[in-house]
Amino acid sequence: MMLFAAFSASNTYKLNSYSIGPGGTNSAASSTYRTQSNAGEISGTGNSTTYTEYSGAVQTEQLNVPLAPTLSNGSGTYYNELQFTINPGILPSDTTYAVAVSPNNFVTTYYVQGIGILGGTPLYQTYTAWGGSSGSYMTGLSYSSTYEVKVAAMEGFFTNTEFGPYASSTTTSPSISLSISPTSSNLGSLTAGSVITSSTNINASLTTDAESGANVFVYGQYGGLHSPSKGYTIAGVSGNLAALSEGFGLQGVSATQSSGGPLSLVSPYNQSANNVGIDSTVPYRILTTPQEVQSGSSVIELQAKSANTDLAASDYQDLLTFTASAAF
Repeated sequence: MMLFAAFSASNTYKLNSYSIGPGGTNSAASSTYRTQSNAGEISGTGNSTTYTEYSGAVQTEQLNVPLAPTLSNGSGTYYNELQFTINPGILPSDTTYAVAVSPNNFVTTYYVQGIGILGGTPLYQTYTAWGGSSGSYMTGLSYSSTYEVKVAAMEGFFTNTEFGPYASSTTTSPSISLSISPTSSNLGSLTAGSVITSSTNINASLTTDAESGANVFVYGQYGGLHSPSKGYTIAGVSGNLAALSEGFGLQGVSATQSSGGPLSLVSPYNQSANNVGIDSTVPYRILTTPQEVQSGSSVIELQAKSANTDLAASDYQDLLTFTASAAF
C-alpha cells in the first residue's frame, strides 16, 4: 500500500482535514518602532544591468527609485559648493527625499543636511523643502574636486527606496582677477588755482568667486604728483579741491557688475564734484563687494590742483598701484 497523505493525530486528538491558506499581513508599532510582517507569499528578485525587480506583496508598496538629480557648479564659479535639484518624476507630492554625496564613487558617503552641510545620517525632506525646482546647495566642499550625488525616496511607512542613479559635477578653483585700463592717464597742464580732471578715466574690472567678497586697494609711489627734476610733490589729499590751495586725489565715478556683488565705492572715494580721496603711499580701500561678483567694473577719475607757490615742471607724475584681495 502506498500512502500519499496522512492526517495529523495523537492519543488525544485527530484532525480529519487541514490546509494552508493564502497567508496574510500584520503590523505592530510602539513609540520607538513600527513593523510590517506577512506570511504565505512567494517572493524573489530579478535584475539586469539596467533594473532590479522585487516580487511579493510588500514590494508592490515601494516607490519608484528617484531619477538622478540635476547638478550645477555655477557655470564654473562654485569652488566650495554645488547646487542640486531633485527630479521627482511621477512620485507622489508627499514623498520625502534624502541626498547622498561622495567624493570617491561612494567608497565614502555623506548626506546633505537641512542647512546644506554634509553629515553622516540621511535627512529626509519634501521636494519643496529641498528647494523645489530652484534646487538647494551643498556646502563645505573641496575645490577642484568631483562629487557624485544620488537620491533615495520615502513616503509614509515601509516605502524606503534604495538610492537611485547618480549625477556628478566638479567644483572649480578659487579665483580673483583685477585689470586696470588704460595704463596711463594725462592731466594736461595744471593752472594755479584751478581744479584739473584727467582727460582719460581709469577703468577697474574685478571678477571673483570668493563667497565672502573682496576688496580693491590703491596706493601711489609718491603719495601725490611728484616732480623728480624739482624734487617737489603736490601732496595727495582727501577733501574738496575747490576749497584747498593744492592737492591730488581720486574720485570714483561709478561701480557696477553683471551679477553678484554689489561692487561699490568706499569712502572717501565715493564722492562727487571736486571731492576726492587721498593718493597715499599706504594702501587705501577704494572698492568692495560682500560676496562673489562677476564682471565688476568701476570708473575712476583723477583730479589735481596746483598753487602759485608750486615749482614749475613738466614731469609731475605718480605711479598708482591697484591690488585686490578676497575672502574665500
